[in-house]
Amino acid sequence: MRTVAFSSTSDCTEVALRSVQPLADTPLRVSDCLWDAALHQPAEKFLSRCGKRIREAIVQEAFCMAGGLGQPPAAVAEAIELLHAGSLIIDDIEDGSIERRGAPTLHLEIGLPLAINTGNWMYFRALEKLSDAVLSRAAQQRAMLQVIRTIRRCHEGQALDLSIAVDAMDPNQIRPAAKAISRLKTGGLTALSAYLGGIAGGGASKVRAALGQFGMGVGVCLQMHNDLNELCRFAGGAPRCDDLRNARVTWPWAWGVQTLDRIAFAELQRDLRVALGHEGRPTSAARQAAHLEMHDAEGTEERLRCVAERLLEAVGEIGQRSIDAKLERTLEQLGEHVPSTSSIRSILCVLQGPRGDA
Repeated sequence: MRTVAFSSTSDCTEVALRSVQPLADTPLRVSDCLWDAALHQPAEKFLSRCGKRIREAIVQEAFCMAGGLGQPPAAVAEAIELLHAGSLIIDDIEDGSIERRGAPTLHLEIGLPLAINTGNWMYFRALEKLSDAVLSRAAQQRAMLQVIRTIRRCHEGQALDLSIAVDAMDPNQIRPAAKAISRLKTGGLTALSAYLGGIAGGGASKVRAALGQFGMGVGVCLQMHNDLNELCRFAGGAPRCDDLRNARVTWPWAWGVQTLDRIAFAELQRDLRVALGHEGRPTSAARQAAHLEMHDAEGTEERLRCVAERLLEAVGEIGQRSIDAKLERTLEQLGEHVPSTSSIRSILCVLQGPRGDA
């Protein structure tokens, strides 16, 4: 069995430095210190915060399973990391988050306008990175098309995520919404990692498709785990739960629909509305964290924590069982098309316990 080595903090910094080189094509000479303050330092500040780098490891494994020899083009993995980092920066702004990877969110550190620009810049820098990858013309065209399609679908998933509120939804619509959001956002980006690895490795169309489906399954599992883990941390004493605070549609709510009767689930939704100060008010897709500022912060947190505890009690162990079953099905489906899948398990082990952002 081949061991998959995850990147260290120093590796992350190295990628950050390679990813944010001075802009050689600028028509007018601008002082390096100005570029550093405007772009390089904000980007490096975020990129140097290492996550689990699961997507980079999936690129490598998919490349090998598709028949590639040695290492995949570095630009492919770097493009994925830039896309992921950019999406996290924008997500944190839209969610009103205060922490990412153990540090203040970028928009709180450098200001909202510059953080938005940095996150958006990473999307385009990722496309540029991919265009520089050593791939055949046909492979590069397939890769670029898939990246553009994935970014577009991620924004569609984010639109759905931002526009609906779990405390005002028909319970029958919660699980389909959670699945759609997961597949369009986290699932899509992880599927892209596997698919690009397959392209770089020269895999046939059936192999690339199987790797993409595998990546999609892993991405959905990642979202399940993140949703459950945030709720558990908050119920255990963590100071904040962005998902509850923003009434997001998450997997614990989808699992709660399975375990609670309709009356009990409706009561839980009402408890969330009361905690957020929405009870008796017209619901709106534009409800955001600003609403909480109108209420006593300590009292709001206590009410939200009660909702979290009740939801976790209702879900029980179904969450982890769902994640494990999804992973097993995903591996089985991959094995039907790509026989050598044993080393991929070392990537998936990060889902077996408490973990931070990936």
